This record gives sequence, C-alpha cells and structure tokens, in this order.
Amino acid sequence: MAYNNEGFKAFMQASTTPFHAVVNASAILEEAGFKKLNVTEKWSLEKGGRYYVVSNDSYLCAFQIGEQWEVSQGCHVGASHSDSPCFRIKPHAELKIGGYLCLDTEVYGGPRLETWLDRPLSIAGRVILKSDDVLHPTVRLYDAGRPVVMIADLAPHISDKTKVEPKVASKMYPILGMADGTESEHFFRDFLANELNVAWDDILDYELYVYNCAPVSDWGQKGELLASPRLDNLTSVYALISAITGSENKKGISAAIAYDHEEIGNRSKVGANSNITEYIFKRIYKGLGYGDEEYMMAMGSSLIFSLDAAHAYNPMHTGRYDQNNHVVPNKGLAIKQACSQSYATDSLMTGIVEQLCQKYEIPYQKFSNHSDIRGGGTIGSVISAMLPANAIDMGVPLLSMHSALEMIGQEDENSLIHLLTAFYNER
Repeated sequence: MAYNNEGFKAFMQASTTPFHAVVNASAILEEAGFKKLNVTEKWSLEKGGRYYVVSNDSYLCAFQIGEQWEVSQGCHVGASHSDSPCFRIKPHAELKIGGYLCLDTEVYGGPRLETWLDRPLSIAGRVILKSDDVLHPTVRLYDAGRPVVMIADLAPHISDKTKVEPKVASKMYPILGMADGTESEHFFRDFLANELNVAWDDILDYELYVYNCAPVSDWGQKGELLASPRLDNLTSVYALISAITGSENKKGISAAIAYDHEEIGNRSKVGANSNITEYIFKRIYKGLGYGDEEYMMAMGSSLIFSLDAAHAYNPMHTGRYDQNNHVVPNKGLAIKQACSQSYATDSLMTGIVEQLCQKYEIPYQKFSNHSDIRGGGTIGSVISAMLPANAIDMGVPLLSMHSALEMIGQEDENSLIHLLTAFYNER
C-alpha cells in the first residue's frame, strides 16, 4: 500500500487509543489479504502466506512468509508502539466539586500537562460488560467521537503571579458537566451506559482514556506540515502497516509489530519488555515445521527496525539541541543515535539503512542528543536486549512531542514508508 495522505489522516483521526489503532490496522491488513491467527489454536503456515495476530486487543504482529522462504533465512522485523501520553479514567471516577461533575483521572505516561488545558476533549477505550459466561465477559470498544469533557485552567487574574501554577493531575480534573440534583452517585457510569445502550450495573470495568479530539490538519504556508494528536507514535504504526501490505518480499520472514505500554515503561504482557515477541516467532517457526534451534539460528541473521518519533529542532529553544546533529521536518526520516544505548543504533545498522536510503533515493537525517541532555528512549534497546538480532532506532522528526497536539512534515511519513518497504523487499 503506497503512502496516501488522506488515508494517513483518516487512520490518525480514528485511532484514538491503542485498542482502536489495532482495529484500524487490522482492517488494512485484512483488505490486503492477511489472515488472522488465534493464539489458542494450532498454526499451520505456508510459504507466501500473510498472517497477523492480536493479543489483549492492543498488541499486533503482522507477518508474511516469502514464497522462496528457507529455514536458513532471517527475519526483517519492524517494531513500534501504539500508545500515547494522556489521562486514564479511574475505576471510581465520579467527583462532585462545587456544582461541577468531574472525573477522577491519573496521568498515563509523560504528557505535557499544560497543553491539555482549555480544549475540547473526548473519551475512548475498552469497556468490559457482564455476560452469561463469567470467564468470558463481553468486550466493547468505545469512542465518544465528540467533545465531552474539558480541563479548565485558572485565569491569570486570580492565580499567584509570583510563581508558575503547578500543573499536576490533582488540579486537572476533566469536567463532564454541571450538577442539577438529578444525577446519581454513579453519574459517569450512567453516562457510559447511555452511550453503550446498556444498564449502568452491567459495566464491570473499563480502560478509558481522555484524548484530544482536534482534527488532523495540514498547515504551513504551503501546507507542508501536519498537526495531529498521537503522532508519537502512530506515525510509525501506520508506516509499518503501509509497508508490509505494500511489500513483495520473496525470501525470509517480514514482520510489523505494534506494542502497547511503551509510554509507561514497556513492562506488560503486551509491551516490548515481555516474552510476547519470542513467543510469536517461536510459534511461526513451529507452524512452518521447525523448532527452537532453527528459530534461534534465524534470529542471529535477523534485523530489527525500531520506529519511534524523533525530536525535531525547535527554533524557539535552539540551545536544547546538538549544533551538528539535529533534524528538521521534511528533510527525511531520522536515524537516532546515543552512546548510552537509550537507542539501539550502532554503526553497522546505520550503514545498512544509509545504503538502503541511497539505493532507493530516500532522504534521511541523523539525530543525536545535546551532549548535556540524556533525552528519551524507546523500544529498540529493550527488544535487542532480548533477541540476538541487530537493531536500529529511527522515526519521523516531530515537533511538540508529548503535547496534546504534535506536528510533523508531510514528506517524512512518505520517506519512512519507502524505507520500510525497501527493508521488507531487500534480501
């Protein structure tokens, strides 16, 4: 599937939580002929086959087996994460404060808290409902799809002008509405039940998040930039799905993975710091008629492209960036390097990517943090510490990372998709 700007924007708009991102990515895969596998069933895989696996509704691994696949060939793995910083609604969410109906939330990841103030926000996620089978409750995905809450800031006239007001979650309750005396003590569950057309006491639990429902929009004097919530890291998820559905590799195994929970440390059953990747790939080799020895041999000749957004140079804060090693929008994808190994990149993998970019005329840049600033990390180092395969970290340059609204250059997503397609095809 070639890059399509409108398709990308539609994916961004609809993928409001990791659950929704997996559903939307799965639809693209299904349209491209990928078959869904169930982890509770035996896998019988074929050369030339296209498959995908979903775990816990928020992990996705799509893979295709080359028509000329041989057990000695390695795997080309692209990995990303689908979660973004936001606010998660607590189980007992109802707060009545001075006539307002508010929601009790906790911060998910590391959002720029001040960017969430005074803007229309919505709610989406997964809701668990009663069923006739106690071991299999009903699972419903939910997205209000419209503004339903807002977090109000304090006016400067009554704030303490001698200091910056702290932006902490306990002072950032989303307002759902106004109390009028008719609401129940479980008013949020009443709201949710009405949205889902169920009884309020049929709701057992939920994983619901407050998200910015601003529309994805082109901007800049020539429309050369794009603004959207959740660009970190749905840019990578969309690029991987586009590339694997549009590639035509004849040899080896290609895979595209979207993990959950990167923003909170990767350590979960569907996070990068788990055995789920090893589990899936062992199942793949078993489904092709081979065992652990062949799997381990293949990993030694495999390559991992870890994808996450990179810090784009901000003209308002130039002193926070390395003078010679910063990246800007619309100049190509960013190769991310750090001697601390917060990025998994090394010179060998950089050389491979550079040669791919040069062969296919794909623009690229190199990023390193300011020498006095450690910066962040991502899934590359986590995966490469668990699998004996060479890895590299890359992504599109991103302005306003972890804000409620982020910005990229229009050309960079296209560059990333082209590189990943070449990565899957080249053997």
